[in-house]
Amino acid sequence: MPAAISEEKQEYSVRMNRLLDTYSKILFCSLDNVRSEQMHSVRFALRGKGEVLVGKKTMQKKIIALRAASDDATALDKALHKVLCEDNKLVGNIGLVFTNADTAEVTKILTSFRVQAPARVGAVAPVDVVIMAGNTGLEPTTTSFFQALNIPTKIAKGTVEITADKKVLSVGDKVDFSTSALLQKLNISPFFYCAEVVFYWDKGLLFSVEDLSVTDAKMEANMLTAISNLTAVSLATGILTEASFPHAILDGFKNLLAASVASDYVFEEFNGKKLRTDVKEGKVAAAAPAAASKSAAAAPAAAKVEEPEEEEDFGMGGLF
Repeated sequence: MPAAISEEKQEYSVRMNRLLDTYSKILFCSLDNVRSEQMHSVRFALRGKGEVLVGKKTMQKKIIALRAASDDATALDKALHKVLCEDNKLVGNIGLVFTNADTAEVTKILTSFRVQAPARVGAVAPVDVVIMAGNTGLEPTTTSFFQALNIPTKIAKGTVEITADKKVLSVGDKVDFSTSALLQKLNISPFFYCAEVVFYWDKGLLFSVEDLSVTDAKMEANMLTAISNLTAVSLATGILTEASFPHAILDGFKNLLAASVASDYVFEEFNGKKLRTDVKEGKVAAAAPAAASKSAAAAPAAAKVEEPEEEEDFGMGGLF
């Protein structure tokens, strides 16, 4: 006979299933060294944007497995089960942040509650720690702490002075007793802890934390750069594309204008007569005199693969 499921576990299952049905995104955050007060602040700041769920990973995996095995399981339920249970991603001290909001916005809220902490014995250093040169204000009797870490010192005005910068911890190092004691004596709290996103789930796809830096603005900038590069290559090779077409038309018009300025021919279309007069009187920059000059200018643009410099439109009112 199966053991009875406690009321607490049933409530937890109901809540997690509700969150999975309500939200399409899950941020999996490392909660190592994160205090309960921090999490209370995070929960409050996320109101209206998302909800936080913590608990035993065995229970969470069981709930996800039952959803995936049910008759009405969706493709997303099965995909989530594969990633978190079969691929064993749901391990360690991980908290789940459910949201439908922009992941970058939620991540900003999480990191805004960073708390400074001392280097405790046994802690793993998340950053490099360097003790800077200078007077420490400590008595000469404390020199043994510096000697244990090979930190160069001298006695100046009755106090210990560090003569050169010294790295005492690198990323991934475990803090030993000597390092912890010295940093405490120097009143240095080198570490900062927060709910740090490890990876996240978005509508059936698993993303790394690096993907959070990809914003719409960055994607737009990359697209514009690609279009500019394509335009430069098209102009240099003479292969007409949709991106280079406006520039080709403008260059052609400038060649016509250059021929008009160099001869007695005057054309009335597109305000050609006034433009010719303005060029001769020095009111606008002279047009390109020949197609050869245009080719010579386009070649280095393609070599650099940069956005071509915007050319003078001679007051054509944005016609081209």
